[in-house]
Amino acid sequence: MSKFTDKIERNLKGVEFFSVGASDKCEECGDGGDEDEFSWSDCDSCGSRLGGTRHAAHGVVSRTPEFKGDVLHFKVCVDCLLFHANGDEPEEGEEA
Repeated sequence: MSKFTDKIERNLKGVEFFSVGASDKCEECGDGGDEDEFSWSDCDSCGSRLGGTRHAAHGVVSRTPEFKGDVLHFKVCVDCLLFHANGDEPEEGEEA
């Protein structure tokens, strides 16, 4: 494990079936939530505080009884987009 994957594991604890892109089961995507946008908000996956393009992503909560099965909408940075889609991690020394 790397620091990058440790951050993702900590931030997405209890979330399974994580995927990038829009979802027809997501209320936020119906309102344009699937469009990429620049943001200074932290990445929902790795917690990066660097400004950049945020991409839609979704996960299903399966370990928390009160939210079991709920589809959650996330905004993720490009590093997390590539990691969740392809398993690519940022190069050593790059901040995520």
